[in-house]
Amino acid sequence: MTVVRGLAFDASRALGAITALLTGPIPSAGNPTLIDSDPHTGEWLATRGGGFVLAPLWEGPDLIGLRDPEWTEQLELGDRHLATLAGTLDGRWGPHRLLTIDHLIRNPQADRPPVYEALLRQDLYGDLHVWAPDQADDRRLALVLGHSDGDQPLTLAALVTAGPLPELPD
Repeated sequence: MTVVRGLAFDASRALGAITALLTGPIPSAGNPTLIDSDPHTGEWLATRGGGFVLAPLWEGPDLIGLRDPEWTEQLELGDRHLATLAGTLDGRWGPHRLLTIDHLIRNPQADRPPVYEALLRQDLYGDLHVWAPDQADDRRLALVLGHSDGDQPLTLAALVTAGPLPELPD
């Protein structure tokens, strides 16, 4: 569960959150990875680690008990939200590149840099849509959509790194 659970998708709010992440502090290399949670609800606020910050932008409804076509409609809704933000950011910074984490999923024993461990811990298994915003120094922004299994809600999150994301084998 995330702090954005139950909130309708709002592209302006999500873009504002992205701007705040891009301009906000990022822990320096070597810092441990910490998960920030709402003190009252325990819902996920952000994950911060050496060289990155990861935060939820939108969380869909529970998919428990849904069958097609409703289940597919919810997946398509998440894809549309991601496409809306990606289209806006492509217009600002040029086309994004896709970075897949399939290697880590296919090879669970593989070495996982902390930034990828943080993504997987939050069940964000989707491809990363990555930009290098020109006004954000050496920072990178990635959007990712994922969920842990068929019953769990989709989560759309933003990842900001200080420098390029570590490359993964194909």
